[in-house]
Amino acid sequence: MSKGHAIKAQVGQMIERERNRCRMAMGEKAWKEHDEWVTQYIIASAKQWLTRQAAEGRL
Repeated sequence: MSKGHAIKAQVGQMIERERNRCRMAMGEKAWKEHDEWVTQYIIASAKQWLTRQAAEGRL
């Protein structure tokens, strides 16, 4: 697996773990209502983190 694919897989796993954490913290009813924007926020945050990591030469 290339380094790019490995990073993509790792970030995908991080996103899923955070989605699961939020879902459990919010409860099913709230999660159904807020899933979309919470997921968008998590993905945007992951992109910012990746950009910062790349700028610092850590990727």
